[in-house]
Amino acid sequence: MENSVLEALASDSRMAFLLALGHRLGIAARELYADPATVDAAQARACNEMMISVFSQAWATDDRAVAGYPDADFLSILVGKADAGNARGLLRNAIVSAQRYRDAS
Repeated sequence: MENSVLEALASDSRMAFLLALGHRLGIAARELYADPATVDAAQARACNEMMISVFSQAWATDDRAVAGYPDADFLSILVGKADAGNARGLLRNAIVSAQRYRDAS
């Protein structure tokens, strides 16, 4: 999966991939709150932290004054945030969905 993320970040559709990834993480977080009796706050926080990183990376793409992560480190950073909240599966699903969107564009 790392190679496909790096490929997306190096492509002309980088911004589309990042926006789709952030969007999918937002949907995952919303779905965590669908049943208030079973909310997993750690997963929701992890999704939020990953979204912040994704949108910061998107801003850094268009605005050199905004610091982003090196592309080679970006996935590792997201995985670390996902693992902090036991949300690696949510990240994987968001990446797959963002790649499908990118491929269809």
